[in-house]
Amino acid sequence: MECRQPGAVREEELLAYLAGESVRPAVVQHIASCEHCAAQLATYRRLELALTSTLYRWDCPSSEVLGEYQLGLLSNEVATAVKMHLGMCVLCAAEVAALTEFLANDPLLVERTPAPSISVSPVARNHRGAVPAQDVHHILDQVRDRASAGARRIVAVLLPPQPRLAYQREMVQAETLWPRRYTAEDFSISIQVERGSQRRNVVQLIGFVTRKGASLDALQGTPVRLSASSESVQTQTIDELGNFVFASVAPAAYTLELQFPEGIVLIDQFQVALQE
Repeated sequence: MECRQPGAVREEELLAYLAGESVRPAVVQHIASCEHCAAQLATYRRLELALTSTLYRWDCPSSEVLGEYQLGLLSNEVATAVKMHLGMCVLCAAEVAALTEFLANDPLLVERTPAPSISVSPVARNHRGAVPAQDVHHILDQVRDRASAGARRIVAVLLPPQPRLAYQREMVQAETLWPRRYTAEDFSISIQVERGSQRRNVVQLIGFVTRKGASLDALQGTPVRLSASSESVQTQTIDELGNFVFASVAPAAYTLELQFPEGIVLIDQFQVALQE
């Protein structure tokens, strides 16, 4: 497939159009009518999504560092660097603002975590007088747990399996059937279990998520949290095609949480077993 009008649109004009910049009306018309250039634009868009996913917040401070900054536990030098970063990065500034709000509105956390006087014995501090990392992580875990607890929870409903032949219905119980499809308001989630390629005692949990009226790339980056009763937790994100994969899942009962901005979609207590 070749361009209908070679040379009508320059490479930099395609990139400018992709970036949302103003281009010549002829460029817009050409892209709309030329399959070659439209496909080239789609390729650029996929590359951009892949790079964005890989480099997303690559130079930002970690959540732990932002939490220590909010609690006043960083050295002056590091705190100054974080403060300068917050002035330029709206994502990190929003995260710190959320931490501040949760601490300010929760009396238990406020009483437990006043920044200048966390109850830690002097011998437990390091040579700079900083609070040990495990105590900071405990505080941040409390904040995150409170944040999740306060979010709206949307329980997903398991849809009936596809009809099977009579002998298949007798041999296979409903709770062991894969794939499984769930619905929660305008979300649809399909999950499948497959044998892992490297370890015999684990499986892969593969998911596909769609939302009515939304494109697949609009779901990209959404955190997906898989937890078991044993308190083991794994976290992945939805990719640009609406998929997420947990590559090493041991047999157990699991809870799956898809953490969208408007609420957490919850698939509660489903059993994962080794596949024959």
